[in-house]
Amino acid sequence: MLDSIKAVLAMAVALSFCTSCLPGLTAEVGEIETKEAEHPYGWTHRPVLEHFTGLSCPPCMSGAHPDATRLWEEEGYLEGNPWNYIEFHELNGGGEDDLMTDESRDRMKYYQPGVSGTPSLDADGGYVEMGGSHSANAPSASYEEMKSALKDSGERDQIKMVNLKVASIYDGQRFSVRIDIEYVENNEAFDPSSMELPDDTLNGRLHIFMVEDHVTAWSTVEDGYVSMHNVFREYALEGKDFELQPGESLNEIYADWEVPTTIFRDDIEEPIRVPINPANVFPVAVIYDMDDTSSSRGDGSGNEDGGDGNDGSPRELNSATPEGTAYDEQAEPPTIELGDPTSEGGKVKINAVIDDDGGELTAALVVYREATEDSNNSYNWSYKPMTIDGVECAGEVCTIGSGKSFAVLNIDDSTSVEYSIIAYDGNWTKGSTDVTTVSAMSPEEAEGLPLFLIGAGVLLLAAVAGFIMWARRPSPA
Repeated sequence: MLDSIKAVLAMAVALSFCTSCLPGLTAEVGEIETKEAEHPYGWTHRPVLEHFTGLSCPPCMSGAHPDATRLWEEEGYLEGNPWNYIEFHELNGGGEDDLMTDESRDRMKYYQPGVSGTPSLDADGGYVEMGGSHSANAPSASYEEMKSALKDSGERDQIKMVNLKVASIYDGQRFSVRIDIEYVENNEAFDPSSMELPDDTLNGRLHIFMVEDHVTAWSTVEDGYVSMHNVFREYALEGKDFELQPGESLNEIYADWEVPTTIFRDDIEEPIRVPINPANVFPVAVIYDMDDTSSSRGDGSGNEDGGDGNDGSPRELNSATPEGTAYDEQAEPPTIELGDPTSEGGKVKINAVIDDDGGELTAALVVYREATEDSNNSYNWSYKPMTIDGVECAGEVCTIGSGKSFAVLNIDDSTSVEYSIIAYDGNWTKGSTDVTTVSAMSPEEAEGLPLFLIGAGVLLLAAVAGFIMWARRPSPA
């Protein structure tokens, strides 16, 4: 049980940012310093692919779902983060999906009002629509169509050009997300027949989707667990509208997101079905142009009159993740070198060497939970700040120097723990490790256990044999 995992008191590291001082969801027009960063594919922006799927949907699991997974695994982890991907889960046909929430369903109905059609995908806010209940002339939700839709979306050049940066940090309970927006210029086409100059005003809308990579959940279609990418969990910010002119910026838009332990399904709050691993969570920030409802296949008639799909949905102008922003800013994440954990008397010491060439570290955490066959459905993740050598504090702010780091976990001798380490530098650039499993037993205890079991087994067999011989002895005359 996770209740058996008790954190041992250790020196807590104060994070060098004050989340209680965050200015909330406000921002002022001002200057923004951006670097010229070329898109990895030479596209004008990073398109976003919104995928609506269901673990109980046979057409999803046999076609669009593995195709989208394949495409993301081929291109999603390339340097520079060329495009972004969000996976929304839905129920269809009376099936079941532990990742479905009311918010994910509402996002599908935004593109397909009143309808739940899976599988379906929307690239760049519906610039290209695929599958689902879109019209018969919409492309299929296939690997080749997804790849083509992303290319067509990313090469759009007659749009308002927007630079977008996002950074995020996790303090063990919540994520703080910081957004910077710069409206560079209006590249929209001029229509001479209109006799009017195009309006340069950007009426934008910002969404911050919190997604989790490497999620495992049960599929009734596959009759087994399925691993997925970038599953939508909740919004950190749903729909912040803003207005800018070319050359203007919005700096330091902040949003906080607490890792939930409950979800809403059909307006009923219930415990979360698949616990969230904060080490795999990151924000996807997306800006939409509320004045651009053009479509690659429709007339922009919208859905209010039963139009063709949601041609009237606003087109996306740019999307960003912390990893993509770090690439644009030429920022290197902290490096984490795991040491061998030590175990003794139910205490496990997690060791690592954390370093950052770009400056001082801000925070380091161990994210962990009990490792059992039922962990995926039963146990939420906990966290423990890592003690860093060479901490220097002035008041409530601590500067963490590079060097050896450790955290001590107190667990039962028979328990194994799965954990990963995450670290942030002063720019909120994140470094992390893969999930690793460690046992509370010392190597000597673990090595002696098989001999103990063998010895106990021999004694048990001898006792059973003795009992059988005693039971079969001749009865006295």
